[in-house]
Amino acid sequence: MIDTARRFIGFLSPRRYSTSFSNRESDALFRAYGQLARAQGFDRLYVLLSFDCDTPEDIGAAEQLDMWLRARGIARTYAVPGAMLQQGASVYRVLADAGAEFINHGERPHTEWRDGRYWSVTFYHEMTRAEIQQDIREGDRIFREVLGRAPFGFRAPHFGNFQQSEQRAIIYDTIRELGYHFSSSTLHSFAFDYGVLFNVGDLYEIPLSSSFAQPQRLFDSWSYIESPYHPVVTNEYADLFIQTVDRLLALRVPGVLNYYVDPAHVQPSRAFFRSIEHLLKRQVPTIQFEQLLEISTRKKAQ
Repeated sequence: MIDTARRFIGFLSPRRYSTSFSNRESDALFRAYGQLARAQGFDRLYVLLSFDCDTPEDIGAAEQLDMWLRARGIARTYAVPGAMLQQGASVYRVLADAGAEFINHGERPHTEWRDGRYWSVTFYHEMTRAEIQQDIREGDRIFREVLGRAPFGFRAPHFGNFQQSEQRAIIYDTIRELGYHFSSSTLHSFAFDYGVLFNVGDLYEIPLSSSFAQPQRLFDSWSYIESPYHPVVTNEYADLFIQTVDRLLALRVPGVLNYYVDPAHVQPSRAFFRSIEHLLKRQVPTIQFEQLLEISTRKKAQ
């Protein structure tokens, strides 16, 4: 299976984004993923929704989204860098108290505003080992200070640029010392290689996911916005989300669609809400990371 998945590593090049996959090819890839997931204890399809809150606009958007999702019984996870967690502390405390899961997302800001739009900043591949460790540890400190609890998981900023094994080892060494249970900082190709999660030495890595029609491409909100100057997801986002769910249900593929979005990208758009309404219609349960780990742990105990 690993040899099969390696054919899709071309996702790292934007030129691959236009590559089309036949339904037959995607069927085979996801069926193989489903076999790995079943062996890990997953007997049905789940969706894990996480929200990366990297801008001030995400604070208000997350507040509104959470109310809507909570009313419908949707599980929510938030990844908020420490700088934004401090800025939106009153809102994020309410979300945490209402049952949302939070994970450490580092300390430094992940975006800056210039020339009429947000630009990404804080790339781990441009930082020293000591700087990365400090960012993770400071994120942990602020998390505990603002939310009054210890984080159990971590997501790296702009993680697509930090995928080599020696790079990820820096993260794992640091969060292992902090007592974390998992990281979710790897691209979708890892899921095709290893399934829902894989052990990296006393903790787990939980890869993100792709869509059925575009298995070579990470399925996130940024990839489907109208433009960087109007970062709101288009209807294509909902179409791909719904198609993926329906196809995997038809194929009886178990596992976890680990999807993340930025709240400010999806809250103003009907597309995201249409996707969630379809999940409810198809009775696909949503889970948080801790629940995901519990399912896998039960399998190992059998």
